[in-house]
Amino acid sequence: MEAFVPIFRQTVGPLGLDVPPLGECGFEELAAAYQVRLEPGQGPVHIRGMTAMAECRAALLAAKKLGCSPVWVSWACDGEGRSPARVHMLAALFVCEGMGAAGFGIDCPGESARALLSELAAYAGIPLFRADGERMEPYPYAPAPRDPDAIPCATGTDPCFISPTIDVGEELECGPDLLEDIIAAEDDPVGAVKIAIQSQDDVDIFAQHQYAVRDALCLWSDVPELLEEALRVYQGRAFYDGTGGLDRGDLDRMAELYGLIVL
Repeated sequence: MEAFVPIFRQTVGPLGLDVPPLGECGFEELAAAYQVRLEPGQGPVHIRGMTAMAECRAALLAAKKLGCSPVWVSWACDGEGRSPARVHMLAALFVCEGMGAAGFGIDCPGESARALLSELAAYAGIPLFRADGERMEPYPYAPAPRDPDAIPCATGTDPCFISPTIDVGEELECGPDLLEDIIAAEDDPVGAVKIAIQSQDDVDIFAQHQYAVRDALCLWSDVPELLEEALRVYQGRAFYDGTGGLDRGDLDRMAELYGLIVL
């Protein structure tokens, strides 16, 4: 892919805020904090120097709400491809590309940047670049053919892959034992954790314990508004197994907004 870097009309960076348990900021509060820092309808936008998934997603959603496009995202990381909040750059790429980012970059020291960009190029479908202070260096690459049996998802920190026929295991309810249930489910020999969202209380409980998810996550609901609220607070990239009878138009909209993968 012949990469280029646009002239940005707006740039926003980390605010130093995070959602529980790492911080005390609610996600809607975080999204609102980015909205007031962006001028509606003005792009291209550079979401620069991200270190945590919550801030990155909040900034992307704020830009979408205000009609600011295209949006390019860059992350700060070490030579191992981890941000200060321990987010792997492949997970960050999967989330950002799924949410509609037009380009993805890393701010990484030394020669490690080229090796990391080469790793990202094996999965990316958008322009890649290296950010070095104010300097931005495009990374040309040839997009690799997509493997239909390796669909990219992400937790809040790590990449993961699913197949179209993945076994999601038993459905978990958002009760008082959700944390223990998530931990137990991830010890089972299945490919993903499936969590049911059936009420607003479920959304709140899920938001509180989502950090424990370490495998691919299937979010399920037969109420589109509840599924969307759960997708909004999940700081990764989830999938939907198609068993809730939801309208395809609603699912397509959530795929565009939040990167939801629909099987």
